[in-house]
Amino acid sequence: MPEFSIDDVIFQFAAVIAAALVVQLAFERTRVPGLIGLIILGMAIGPGGAALLPQEPVVELFGSIGLLYIMFIAGVEIDLDQVRERKGEAGSFGAMAFVFTFVLAFGTGLLFGLDQWGALLLGAALSSHTLVAYPMVSKLGLATRRPIVAATGGTLLTDTTSLLVLVIVINAADGDGGWTWLVPVVSLVLLAILALSLVPRLARAVFSSKLHTMPEKALFLMVVLLALSVLAEMIGTEDILGAFLAGICLNRALHRREELKQHIEFVGRMLFLPFFFVDTGMRLALDALQEPSTWLLALVLIVVIILTKGLSAAATARLFGYSKIEGLAIASLSFPQAAATLAVVVIGMELELVDPATADAVIIVIFVTCLLGSLLTHYAANRMAKTG
Repeated sequence: MPEFSIDDVIFQFAAVIAAALVVQLAFERTRVPGLIGLIILGMAIGPGGAALLPQEPVVELFGSIGLLYIMFIAGVEIDLDQVRERKGEAGSFGAMAFVFTFVLAFGTGLLFGLDQWGALLLGAALSSHTLVAYPMVSKLGLATRRPIVAATGGTLLTDTTSLLVLVIVINAADGDGGWTWLVPVVSLVLLAILALSLVPRLARAVFSSKLHTMPEKALFLMVVLLALSVLAEMIGTEDILGAFLAGICLNRALHRREELKQHIEFVGRMLFLPFFFVDTGMRLALDALQEPSTWLLALVLIVVIILTKGLSAAATARLFGYSKIEGLAIASLSFPQAAATLAVVVIGMELELVDPATADAVIIVIFVTCLLGSLLTHYAANRMAKTG
């Protein structure tokens, strides 16, 4: 009989999958996003908690792929055709949401003792947002309504700009000063131009062919995701930018093939995402949660997000003639912090530009904003559906 130990990779894999299932089921039934439960699970079983499981090799490997996958999905879920039709509204909201939040979050970081690079990363992390509550809107048939398109299109702008700031900060912090950060940014632009001209054409050829099975088409998506991630890292930027670019490149092709989109989302949400959130939790320090300054920072950042995203939504509603409830829908969709926020913070922790107390404060922010955003979106979306 083979003996299983804590060092056995099969045991580690099975333990995380089983625990993730139980946690997600428990949290989703309380209307709290399952990702919060998975992060708490990682904190409990990781080195900063009970140290029940090691990060390497299983959790760290699948967690790294999960980070790429979550940025890939962030690029896929935005309806580019709708955004193009409403680019003025989407651009206005996205620009205001990014600038207002970035400036206040950057100032907050400096006030709480971060250096300029850490404060810039904090600003970049919180100026993005994740459409956690978007499925609620979609189910009610509101996805094509002008305010919803403004919110989703604004996400494309905020997340892209947030990730570009991440690249600049990383290269400026590690470089020799001057304009060294410009080289990877220009390289990234060239990579984006090349990918956007080639990948969509190749995707159409693969997806329209009857010779390829559904699993083969799904594998093609994974190849594009990983190839662009590797190329992004090779040119001196971060692999998550390549993953986000892959999502943008395959966006239209997947929106026209719902079955394939659901296929790849099922695999990722079942396997990669749980490991990413558990891995994130394992990186956090429970000791930092005992510090009053961590909770104070979290409270200030939550106020910053509600104030800046709310102000941006109200200004957009006033500029383009939306109702108050439509303005609330825009704001509530932009409150949740998850995908890009976690990506930036995790990389900041790896590079020691973000300290454990700040990382834990951001996790608290994610918890509160995801819960608040979901509840308010549910209210606003139902009001919009009733009023037509």
